[in-house]
Amino acid sequence: MDEWTSLIERDRIERYAESFRQLAEIFRQMPEKKERLSEEDIEEIFVTVQENICAQCGRRTVCWIREQEKSYRLAYGLLESIEEGTEQISEKEKEFYRFCVRGRTFKEALERGFLRARLNMMWVNRMMENRAAVAGQLQQTAQIIREIACTAYCAQPLQGNLERKVKMNLKMHHVTVKDIGIIRNVTGHPEMILTLLCRRTAVPVSLISDILTEVYGRPMVPEKDSRVLVGRDLCSIHFVEETRYYMLTGCASAKCSGQVSSGDNYAILNSNHGQVVMAVSDGMGSGVRANQESQAVIELVEQFLEAGFTAETAVKMLHSSMVLERGVRQYSTLDLCEVDLYRGKCQILKLGAAATFIRREEGVEEIISTSLPVGMLEAVDVETRQIRLESGDMIFMISDGVLDALPPGEGEKLLMYFIENLTNDNPAESAQNLLEQILEFCQDGVPDDMTILAGGFWKK
Repeated sequence: MDEWTSLIERDRIERYAESFRQLAEIFRQMPEKKERLSEEDIEEIFVTVQENICAQCGRRTVCWIREQEKSYRLAYGLLESIEEGTEQISEKEKEFYRFCVRGRTFKEALERGFLRARLNMMWVNRMMENRAAVAGQLQQTAQIIREIACTAYCAQPLQGNLERKVKMNLKMHHVTVKDIGIIRNVTGHPEMILTLLCRRTAVPVSLISDILTEVYGRPMVPEKDSRVLVGRDLCSIHFVEETRYYMLTGCASAKCSGQVSSGDNYAILNSNHGQVVMAVSDGMGSGVRANQESQAVIELVEQFLEAGFTAETAVKMLHSSMVLERGVRQYSTLDLCEVDLYRGKCQILKLGAAATFIRREEGVEEIISTSLPVGMLEAVDVETRQIRLESGDMIFMISDGVLDALPPGEGEKLLMYFIENLTNDNPAESAQNLLEQILEFCQDGVPDDMTILAGGFWKK
């Protein structure tokens, strides 16, 4: 694709993104939610009650023409009593009954009108929440489309004589390069895409990686799941910069006594952009229903992350999706840890999740959360922490059942003590050893589902 065509295609995709952004703004400009009935709502209730109750009353002229001010004052007082919901007859009701000859009938009609108006307000508020959730998804979609345009149509040729050196070195091994370009991924690190073929015996892709590393001056490796050999057929191979760090992960879990399945679910994802994501979701309660809820959360997170979304964007998309389904769903927590293997930075995002613990050389650090579970509020209530990791650090993510199994008020301190005194650096064995120590406190059975997800971080 030539440069002119690339510019046209990128411009078209960015116009699509702008359309989604403007559509999101339209949804955001909807009226805000109402906490109480408006004056117009109350006036409509009064008009309806007057038409149904007072139309045939002989005192209608007296009440609503001669003594209109008093009638409205007493009716408003009666409505306030209804809104307060007290069972005993208030002084405002007694005063209204002394004034109105059909007082009790009027009150019953007023109650029906008030409940109907409150129900309508709840449905309207629910619609506003759904529109806000859709607006959030449209906004995130616009951002993603714009990022795709930048990634797909921003490939640049190698600077200076680097391209010539790559082609000459590969030609010595009978590899012909038809096209070569370099892009910057979402983390800012270089990625190369080579379109090539071998005119003789197949050449290992590892040899091409070594040549790219030597010429470019940075360690380049093929993207995971890439082909192993380059043969006579023209193919494109994606190379990425090798990370400075690596992670090993492991998990240990136990389900609640008497349940056939655990309400906890987890995921471990390794991206091609040098990131490792660990996620734990705890469904409310235990058993099959809780398992289905947490599984839905984890599956959505996996789909968003595998599609190339950032962790923060994935959480926002997940939250808005759960808000839209809130009428038929329970709630689940989400604990997500994203580790950058290039820079050693860790981002932790929590929605109603239990504490996370990081074992360092100098001790154990606890990261707590006070946010609410996924989908509970209209606006996403996510807590985010940025942490710098050092080689040898180990991350422990848990579900609520782990702390619930320990003595009340001592759970965090005990868990930190156990983690600090772990003698094994293998994450899977460490998670299992930690779980076994917790289970010693469960003499009468496991009270809640338990999940411990561990990740060890080391320099290559």
